[in-house]
Amino acid sequence: MSDYDQLTEQNLDSSVATPMEPSKLIKIFESAEDLPTLPEVALKLQQVVDDPYSDARDVAQIIEDDPAISTKVLRMVNSVFYRPSHGEEITQLSPAIARLGFITITNIALSTSVFQAFSKSQLPVFDRREFWKHSITVGIITATLYDFCANHINQRITRDKAHLAGIVHDMGKIMFEKYANKQFHQAVKSGRELELPLEKEEGRFIGMNHNEAGAWLAEKWHLGEELKSVIEYHHNPLCCPEEKHLPLVKLVHLANYICHNQKIGDSGNYAPIYESSVREEFDLTPDKIAEIMDIVEIEASNSEILLSLAE
Repeated sequence: MSDYDQLTEQNLDSSVATPMEPSKLIKIFESAEDLPTLPEVALKLQQVVDDPYSDARDVAQIIEDDPAISTKVLRMVNSVFYRPSHGEEITQLSPAIARLGFITITNIALSTSVFQAFSKSQLPVFDRREFWKHSITVGIITATLYDFCANHINQRITRDKAHLAGIVHDMGKIMFEKYANKQFHQAVKSGRELELPLEKEEGRFIGMNHNEAGAWLAEKWHLGEELKSVIEYHHNPLCCPEEKHLPLVKLVHLANYICHNQKIGDSGNYAPIYESSVREEFDLTPDKIAEIMDIVEIEASNSEILLSLAE
């Protein structure tokens, strides 16, 4: 019996989960025959975005063969976020891409890939739609935070990059829900009952936390070092070794905490770690946070189009 089969059997049949060595968990991830891969279209889009000679036609040629992503691009461009002022529906990919921009198109492809990579678990630990709502809202808050904190940050962070970082920050949890479901369920339950950070209980019940599992998947999917740092250090930003990645890591850390504090969605973490020094560094007063949430509530109320990426 393989390591993956043994863990699956344990998830379904045992009443007590046993933590595993991280190296063994990685081996299970590696050997899982159904481990999703990032679609070729997303990888090609990343290459096109990095090419200064690319245009909307190049992007259209890549995504026109992927009906799921093409449909979502057209749905997005005609949504309340991007609807043309003249009100006419855009039905062709090239003008849709020109309006949305290369980065947004790539984010749609990546978000769609992350959302759809893992089929619904037979033993769900949390409501998957509420989990995506949390992830999407963290993305909205991250982008809004940057607008308020830009004068305290020594690098430019685009709204698209901030939004994507928020969406993917917790993707290690869906790895656990699929491949260590019993252990993950116990970690979530224990964290809720004892009011302890989920990543601490994951280490106790699983042998690895979702930050580490997500960082492993980010590397597997070639998402880039900055997104990998966000995923790995969003609960402990001061531990991030790469200074150039710190601003985005810190923004996602704050956005995640604010989202939890406002009880938007459900990520399964009922006592997230919070570094108050990061809030102080960005001069985030209670008044500013309240103003940020006013903006976020408006955007989040229109988040059904973003949640549709998961369908």
